[in-house]
Amino acid sequence: MADSKPIFIADTCICGLSVLKSMWESGSANEAVFMADYAINPLGVKDDAAIAEVAGNWLATAAELSDTLVIACNTLSIRFHQLGRSEQVHTGLRQVVSMVDGFKAMVKLEAERLADSKVLVIGTQYTSRQPLYADILGSALPVTEVSTIPATTLERNIARLRYAGNNGGSVLTDGLGEALANTDVAVLACTCFPMARIELEALFPDVLFLDPGAYCAGLLKKGGTKQTRKLTMRVTGDAVQKEQAVEFAKTYLGSDLIA
Repeated sequence: MADSKPIFIADTCICGLSVLKSMWESGSANEAVFMADYAINPLGVKDDAAIAEVAGNWLATAAELSDTLVIACNTLSIRFHQLGRSEQVHTGLRQVVSMVDGFKAMVKLEAERLADSKVLVIGTQYTSRQPLYADILGSALPVTEVSTIPATTLERNIARLRYAGNNGGSVLTDGLGEALANTDVAVLACTCFPMARIELEALFPDVLFLDPGAYCAGLLKKGGTKQTRKLTMRVTGDAVQKEQAVEFAKTYLGSDLIA
């Protein structure tokens, strides 16, 4: 079987690399193109029409470079789902995987640990305002309670490479500490937050932290396999320079095959 094309992964910032990292660790999507689309960040403050336009642009860009698009942005994934686009066949693409798909896979695979628990969904302002994730949980499982909280300051600091780990004060912003103290399971419903997971787990050892993005790898259709892990970076806007993004990716992913 011929090798498949590189996976195209897009996010509004560098943090979609957390999704790619889980794919690399599982042995899927070893060759990828990642776009940090800072030009449209923050996406969550835009209206529905603007968010839908971004979805169309990402689909078109993906079709030029790949046959698979991974939408590593919870805001766009939710809007994409609301538009019904996730059920459509996209010209030039054989598969589109969104964070909503990852969330559903997480709920299915982690049903036993999620059931009868207090679940906290941590996201951006947009994600926290939308009922979709709570509805998915509530319809699938007998959870005790589902609540949501935006962690905007943490998200923006990580997205712009201003986050320093190993500092409780840097992670417990926006009332996050109080919310976590009263939960059993915390869902990291923004690709930024897995990058602070080690610190969060150290501060709250009794809380189970789950990352929906980590479940996307299991949803990819199997094609040819390339053994070499190789990543091509694209960065739009001027919030983060490409050179910064590449250096961050090399450290975060533990690879020099990044350009």
